[in-house]
Amino acid sequence: MKVRKLKKFVLPTIYTIAIASVFVSIILIGRTLSSYTKEDINSYVVNALLDEETTPVMNFTNDKAIKPYTAEDVVISKNFYEMDADEETQQKSLIYYENTYMQNSGVLYSSENSFDIVAVLDGKVAEIKEDEILGNVLVIDHGNELKSTYQSLNDIKVKVGDEVKQGDIIAQSGENKLNNSSKNSLLFEVYNKGQLINPEKFYEMDLKTLAE
Repeated sequence: MKVRKLKKFVLPTIYTIAIASVFVSIILIGRTLSSYTKEDINSYVVNALLDEETTPVMNFTNDKAIKPYTAEDVVISKNFYEMDADEETQQKSLIYYENTYMQNSGVLYSSENSFDIVAVLDGKVAEIKEDEILGNVLVIDHGNELKSTYQSLNDIKVKVGDEVKQGDIIAQSGENKLNNSSKNSLLFEVYNKGQLINPEKFYEMDLKTLAE
């Protein structure tokens, strides 16, 4: 069989074409990458991480909540209505208004004297409104789907959008139509993922357990 020899210029030409192809590919890849912003790349990385199965982490700035008042003469007028409590306890947790009994969705605190209302955790003021029955209402968003609601307030000292720290004074106690016996009241509620929590139990909770 006759063997044909390649001409001298063939191999150098092949090498040159191969090198040129690699070089052009590198340039094209570089141009493509450069068209993405830093935000695009970060977003891609974050989304890739979120696609993996992870355990949610609660990033509260406080380990535990405090009570929404500091005065020592504040007492509980009505407890939170527990569905699994005994009948006697449930009856004591009912609020009577205009010939109607209602389950207390928070804890009603009262005092003979006006008292400071404080933020139970760090957060942002999400809402302030006036209710015909409950008086002035203030909502603080603590993140991680946790909110605290302060009702029957006087002299509100913050506005919507304000950042507050645990223990900051946000208002003074006031009146509501649910408890005509005291002009110094606070109806306090806690919501986690839209569900009510007994405030008196909430103060003792390790906030990390709310992720479970």
